[in-house]
Amino acid sequence: MPVAQTINTISGWTGRHVIALGYYLVDLTVFIQQAITDKFKQRHRSQHNAHRPLVTQIIFSGVDALPLIILLALAVGVAFTSQMISLTSEFTEQTDIINTLSFLITHEIGPFLTAIVLIGRSGSAMAVDLGNMQLHGEIEGLELLGIDINDYLIAPRLIGAAISQLVLAVLFSGIALYSGVIFAGMLHSTSFLNFLDTILSAQEPMMLLVFTIKNLLFGLVIAGTACFHALRVLNSATEVPQETQRAIVNSLAIIATLDGLLAVAMQ
Repeated sequence: MPVAQTINTISGWTGRHVIALGYYLVDLTVFIQQAITDKFKQRHRSQHNAHRPLVTQIIFSGVDALPLIILLALAVGVAFTSQMISLTSEFTEQTDIINTLSFLITHEIGPFLTAIVLIGRSGSAMAVDLGNMQLHGEIEGLELLGIDINDYLIAPRLIGAAISQLVLAVLFSGIALYSGVIFAGMLHSTSFLNFLDTILSAQEPMMLLVFTIKNLLFGLVIAGTACFHALRVLNSATEVPQETQRAIVNSLAIIATLDGLLAVAMQ
């Protein structure tokens, strides 16, 4: 194959995939925005019925994930935080150590690992659940009854995942930091326990705002991608695992990209 033809083939393939990715991101963004908008438009339902799906989703995505998040945070505290403190304490000031650890765990490791847990547990479950409902005609039946799918099925999952991601990330970061300092004090030197008093003061208001926005976005992306792909299931049972796999992979890719863009913007 001539070189010019090879270059044209590669550039054409790249261009088609870039355009398809752009359309995908636009469709996903509009899907999430429309679901949230429809949720806040529905004010005629009783408060009990309005909040029940949201509370259920928070319990599933947040409360049920607590044991795993706590275990993972303790592991990070022992394996990473305590080791970093002991290794850097000889040539770094206490303030610098805490500031560095607070940034790495609170703004990078915590949100990203929490998002991975949420994708594995909730994102995959949402895609399978809604995908089967779509396959068996249950969603169409709800629409024929006049029920707004965005308000009843999609928005509670979006909001519940966003709240769960934020709360779990806060919990993860706190446990990873404090447990790491405690383990460093127990295993190496009790002077490290003085770091406990400076952890909260290392959190700047702007950094906390970015932390909140990042985790809310992560939660929306995870649930939004899962629901978006679930509703693309048409008429075959094999489409459910296929769309679930696409939802998981795309969620990871989007979150990694968002994380990198936010890290660059904060510098």
